[in-house]
Amino acid sequence: MKKILFIGLLSFLLAAIWQLPLSYAKPHIEKLTQGKVSLGETSGSLWRGTAKDVTVNNIPLGKLDWQIQPLKSLLALSLKSDFQLSGDEIKAQGNIAISANKKITLNNTDFEVDAVFINSLQNKAKLSGEIQGKLKYAEIHNKNLPIIDGIIDWKEGALNSPIKLPAGNYNAIITPESGDLKIKLTSSDAPAELNGDITLKKDWRYNSNLIVKASDKGLNSMLKFTGKQQADGSFAFKNTGDLSPFIGR
Repeated sequence: MKKILFIGLLSFLLAAIWQLPLSYAKPHIEKLTQGKVSLGETSGSLWRGTAKDVTVNNIPLGKLDWQIQPLKSLLALSLKSDFQLSGDEIKAQGNIAISANKKITLNNTDFEVDAVFINSLQNKAKLSGEIQGKLKYAEIHNKNLPIIDGIIDWKEGALNSPIKLPAGNYNAIITPESGDLKIKLTSSDAPAELNGDITLKKDWRYNSNLIVKASDKGLNSMLKFTGKQQADGSFAFKNTGDLSPFIGR
């Protein structure tokens, strides 16, 4: 009898939390994130709500709609929710889970990102085109190497500075392998025919094994200084490197 009463009380408390008006919960959410997240104008409840102007670390993302999955959240001991993000430069929809240790997991998530959004996050390169992708699964935790199983396409992708790279279509198939990431790269209708792969290690070191054949004269001249030329005029890039300095490790 006591067990039934406990389950009933727990169910009542969870239902009360899920139905909490979002306008009431909003300041507590923003305080909990120490001001890193702002929701803007909100409507609905904590369980099923809308935030019209979401910003994260002062980066505007757009309108966010979500619907929490109470039972799945309870069973997984993490907050699970279906979501849809609708911004001018970034769009996404899928399923997200956030655990108590701040690990973020994405399942069956589609996204579209205008390269202008990438430009706003850094000042090293100016890109154009549209990045589209589908993440079958992704897991992000602190500064650890993420686990990613998905496909990314860069449509009409071009680099405008610090060097010029005319527009083309590029594809990356990303799969996890024993804690590392295998990234297979190809291109089509592009100034450079690209084939090969990059292995990104758990410690953020990488090995590249790429073949690049350029039809653009300017790019071909640049490749002569960076790659090893093959008999067919293509260039081989078999390099190793370390990305950890770029992520603050």
